[in-house]
Amino acid sequence: MDSCVFCRILAAELPSSPVLETDLVVAFLDVHPANPGHTLVLPRRHVESFTELSPMEVEQLARCGQRITAALKQGFHGCEAVTVSLADGAAAGQDVPHTHLHLVPRRTGDGLVWGTAGQLQDRESLEAIASQLRTALGVSSRVG
Repeated sequence: MDSCVFCRILAAELPSSPVLETDLVVAFLDVHPANPGHTLVLPRRHVESFTELSPMEVEQLARCGQRITAALKQGFHGCEAVTVSLADGAAAGQDVPHTHLHLVPRRTGDGLVWGTAGQLQDRESLEAIASQLRTALGVSSRVG
């Protein structure tokens, strides 16, 4: 896709700082990092939504994300933890319409605010929502 910045990076039309790659996914540093070492993991194929990824792409995305997260925690100065995030759609905060996983190195007191806690829900409301999701997933009963 010509207008997708990630596709342009993958086509070597734009520069990147690659970190890791497989046959299906690529990881490179974010040019607008939340913290140093902020890495993006994305499929080579242009896919806008996480739900459009093949099972193998999901597996490689997750495995690369896990491997890079471990490397950040073990060998990246000042990294105490990693925020792993994937926004699926513009309303969720997806800034580039090409599925991508964010790996953001974190340390105590780094000042980043990642996510906002919602209002405490009563059990009845939670059960109604869980039931709707189980129906959408084709699962007929409660889990557990």
